[in-house]
Amino acid sequence: MNRSTRTLLMAGAAIAATLSLTFASVAAQDEEAMSDDMDAMAPMEEMEPGLYVMDAWTRVSPMVDLAGAAYMVIHNNTDADDALVGVSSPVAEFVELHLSSMDDEGMMSMNQVMEIAVPAHADAVLKPGSYHVMLIDLHEPLEEGTEVELSLEFMNAEPQTVSAPVMSGMPMMGDMDDDMDMDTDMDDSMEEDED
Repeated sequence: MNRSTRTLLMAGAAIAATLSLTFASVAAQDEEAMSDDMDAMAPMEEMEPGLYVMDAWTRVSPMVDLAGAAYMVIHNNTDADDALVGVSSPVAEFVELHLSSMDDEGMMSMNQVMEIAVPAHADAVLKPGSYHVMLIDLHEPLEEGTEVELSLEFMNAEPQTVSAPVMSGMPMMGDMDDDMDMDTDMDDSMEEDED
Protein backbone atom coordinates (compact mmCIF):
# COMPACT_ATOMS: atom_id res chain seq x y z
CA MET A 1 0.00 0.00 0.00
CA ASN A 2 1.58 3.27 -1.06
CA ARG A 3 1.66 6.48 0.92
CA SER A 4 -1.12 8.28 -0.99
CA THR A 5 -3.51 5.33 -0.59
CA ARG A 6 -2.76 5.16 3.13
CA THR A 7 -3.34 8.94 3.45
CA LEU A 8 -6.69 8.65 1.66
CA LEU A 9 -7.77 5.76 3.90
CA MET A 10 -6.80 7.68 7.03
CA ALA A 11 -8.65 10.77 5.80
CA GLY A 12 -11.73 8.66 5.03
CA ALA A 13 -11.58 7.10 8.50
CA ALA A 14 -11.34 10.54 10.09
CA ILE A 15 -14.33 11.78 8.09
CA ALA A 16 -16.32 8.66 9.01
CA ALA A 17 -15.46 9.14 12.69
CA THR A 18 -16.48 12.82 12.52
CA LEU A 19 -19.78 11.94 10.82
CA SER A 20 -20.41 9.21 13.36
CA LEU A 21 -19.86 11.66 16.23
CA THR A 22 -22.07 14.25 14.52
CA PHE A 23 -24.91 11.75 14.01
CA ALA A 24 -24.54 10.58 17.60
CA SER A 25 -24.72 14.17 18.81
CA VAL A 26 -27.84 14.88 16.69
CA ALA A 27 -29.45 11.66 17.90
CA ALA A 28 -28.68 12.61 21.51
CA GLN A 29 -30.19 16.07 20.96
CA ASP A 30 -33.31 14.51 19.39
CA GLU A 31 -33.59 12.10 22.31
CA GLU A 32 -33.19 15.00 24.76
CA ALA A 33 -35.83 17.05 22.90
CA MET A 34 -38.17 14.05 22.91
CA SER A 35 -37.54 13.61 26.62
CA ASP A 36 -38.34 17.30 27.18
CA ASP A 37 -41.57 16.88 25.17
CA MET A 38 -42.49 13.84 27.25
CA ASP A 39 -41.77 15.81 30.44
CA ALA A 40 -44.02 18.62 29.20
CA MET A 41 -46.80 16.08 28.58
CA ALA A 42 -46.26 14.38 31.94
CA PRO A 43 -48.80 16.48 33.91
CA MET A 44 -51.65 15.34 31.62
CA GLU A 45 -50.39 11.77 31.61
CA GLU A 46 -50.27 11.79 35.42
CA MET A 47 -53.91 12.91 35.75
CA GLU A 48 -56.48 10.36 36.81
CA PRO A 49 -58.54 9.04 33.87
CA GLY A 50 -61.52 11.27 33.12
CA LEU A 51 -62.70 14.37 31.27
CA TYR A 52 -61.21 17.68 32.36
CA VAL A 53 -62.81 21.03 31.50
CA MET A 54 -60.26 23.85 31.34
CA ASP A 55 -60.10 27.54 30.39
CA ALA A 56 -63.89 28.04 30.34
CA TRP A 57 -64.98 31.62 29.63
CA THR A 58 -68.02 33.51 28.39
CA ARG A 59 -68.19 36.58 26.20
CA VAL A 60 -69.76 39.81 27.47
CA SER A 61 -73.32 40.31 26.22
CA PRO A 62 -74.51 43.74 27.41
CA MET A 63 -78.21 43.30 26.56
CA VAL A 64 -80.49 40.38 27.45
CA ASP A 65 -81.93 40.20 23.92
CA LEU A 66 -78.46 39.24 22.64
CA ALA A 67 -77.31 35.65 22.79
CA GLY A 68 -74.16 34.83 24.72
CA ALA A 69 -71.37 32.45 23.79
CA ALA A 70 -69.19 30.24 25.99
CA TYR A 71 -65.91 28.54 25.19
CA MET A 72 -63.61 25.98 26.83
CA VAL A 73 -61.16 23.14 26.31
CA ILE A 74 -62.27 19.62 27.22
CA HIS A 75 -59.41 17.14 27.69
CA ASN A 76 -60.27 13.44 27.48
CA ASN A 77 -57.74 11.53 29.57
CA THR A 78 -59.33 8.12 28.93
CA ASP A 79 -58.99 5.32 26.37
CA ALA A 80 -62.57 5.82 25.11
CA ASP A 81 -63.97 8.47 22.78
CA ASP A 82 -66.64 10.68 24.33
CA ALA A 83 -68.75 13.67 23.33
CA LEU A 84 -70.28 16.79 24.82
CA VAL A 85 -74.02 16.25 24.19
CA GLY A 86 -75.68 19.04 26.15
CA VAL A 87 -75.25 22.13 28.30
CA SER A 88 -77.61 24.02 30.58
CA SER A 89 -77.21 27.28 32.46
CA PRO A 90 -79.39 29.34 34.83
CA VAL A 91 -78.54 32.51 32.87
CA ALA A 92 -80.35 31.48 29.66
CA GLU A 93 -83.69 30.01 28.62
CA PHE A 94 -82.05 27.77 26.02
CA VAL A 95 -78.49 26.49 25.63
CA GLU A 96 -77.29 24.88 22.41
CA LEU A 97 -74.09 23.51 20.94
CA HIS A 98 -73.11 25.36 17.76
CA LEU A 99 -70.46 25.31 15.05
CA SER A 100 -69.37 28.46 13.25
CA SER A 101 -67.82 27.91 9.83
CA MET A 102 -66.90 29.79 6.68
CA ASP A 103 -68.01 28.67 3.22
CA ASP A 104 -65.99 28.81 0.00
CA GLU A 105 -67.22 32.35 -0.65
CA GLY A 106 -66.03 33.65 2.72
CA MET A 107 -69.49 33.83 4.32
CA MET A 108 -69.70 32.88 8.01
CA SER A 109 -72.55 30.69 9.18
CA MET A 110 -73.53 29.16 12.50
CA ASN A 111 -75.41 25.88 12.87
CA GLN A 112 -76.61 23.87 15.83
CA VAL A 113 -74.91 20.50 16.34
CA MET A 114 -76.13 17.62 18.47
CA GLU A 115 -72.72 16.82 19.95
CA ILE A 116 -69.07 17.83 20.01
CA ALA A 117 -66.63 14.92 19.83
CA VAL A 118 -64.02 14.57 22.56
CA PRO A 119 -61.61 11.88 21.24
CA ALA A 120 -59.66 9.62 23.60
CA HIS A 121 -56.43 11.22 24.86
CA ALA A 122 -57.17 14.43 22.97
CA ASP A 123 -58.86 17.81 23.33
CA ALA A 124 -62.12 19.29 22.11
CA VAL A 125 -61.46 23.01 21.73
CA LEU A 126 -64.49 25.28 21.85
CA LYS A 127 -63.37 28.68 20.57
CA PRO A 128 -64.59 31.70 18.58
CA GLY A 129 -65.08 30.83 14.92
CA SER A 130 -65.52 27.12 15.66
CA TYR A 131 -67.46 24.96 18.13
CA HIS A 132 -69.02 26.87 21.03
CA VAL A 133 -71.93 26.96 23.47
CA MET A 134 -74.76 29.39 22.66
CA LEU A 135 -76.70 30.95 25.56
CA ILE A 136 -80.07 31.96 24.07
CA ASP A 137 -82.72 34.23 25.63
CA LEU A 138 -80.53 35.51 28.44
CA HIS A 139 -82.28 36.28 31.74
CA GLU A 140 -79.81 39.10 32.48
CA PRO A 141 -76.87 40.77 30.75
CA LEU A 142 -73.54 38.97 30.90
CA GLU A 143 -71.28 41.58 32.50
CA GLU A 144 -67.51 41.49 32.72
CA GLY A 145 -66.26 40.38 36.12
CA THR A 146 -69.20 38.03 36.77
CA GLU A 147 -69.31 34.28 36.23
CA VAL A 148 -71.68 31.97 34.38
CA GLU A 149 -72.48 28.48 35.65
CA LEU A 150 -72.46 25.84 32.90
CA SER A 151 -73.68 22.28 33.51
CA LEU A 152 -72.14 19.94 30.93
CA GLU A 153 -73.56 16.57 29.88
CA PHE A 154 -71.40 13.95 28.16
CA MET A 155 -72.19 10.81 26.23
CA ASN A 156 -70.23 8.58 28.62
CA ALA A 157 -68.61 10.64 31.39
CA GLU A 158 -70.38 11.96 34.46
CA PRO A 159 -71.92 15.46 34.17
CA GLN A 160 -69.77 18.39 35.28
CA THR A 161 -70.58 21.95 36.34
CA VAL A 162 -68.05 24.70 35.71
CA SER A 163 -67.93 28.45 36.31
CA ALA A 164 -66.97 30.51 33.28
CA PRO A 165 -65.82 34.09 33.89
CA VAL A 166 -67.43 36.71 31.66
CA MET A 167 -64.79 38.56 29.63
CA SER A 168 -64.86 41.29 27.00
CA GLY A 169 -62.16 39.65 24.90
CA MET A 170 -60.53 36.29 24.49
CA PRO A 171 -58.15 35.34 27.32
CA MET A 172 -54.73 33.86 26.67
CA MET A 173 -55.24 30.11 26.85
CA GLY A 174 -52.72 27.31 26.32
CA ASP A 175 -50.74 27.96 23.16
CA MET A 176 -53.32 30.01 21.26
CA ASP A 177 -51.65 32.48 18.91
CA ASP A 178 -52.44 35.72 17.13
CA ASP A 179 -54.45 33.87 14.45
CA MET A 180 -57.19 33.45 17.04
CA ASP A 181 -57.78 37.22 17.10
CA MET A 182 -59.17 36.89 13.57
CA ASP A 183 -61.50 34.11 14.73
CA THR A 184 -62.75 36.37 17.52
CA ASP A 185 -63.48 39.19 15.08
CA MET A 186 -65.27 36.82 12.69
CA ASP A 187 -67.35 35.35 15.51
CA ASP A 188 -68.28 38.86 16.72
CA SER A 189 -69.54 39.91 13.27
CA MET A 190 -71.31 36.59 12.78
CA GLU A 191 -73.17 36.91 16.09
CA GLU A 192 -74.22 40.46 15.21
CA ASP A 193 -75.58 39.20 11.87
CA GLU A 194 -77.46 36.36 13.58
CA ASP A 195 -79.15 38.79 15.98
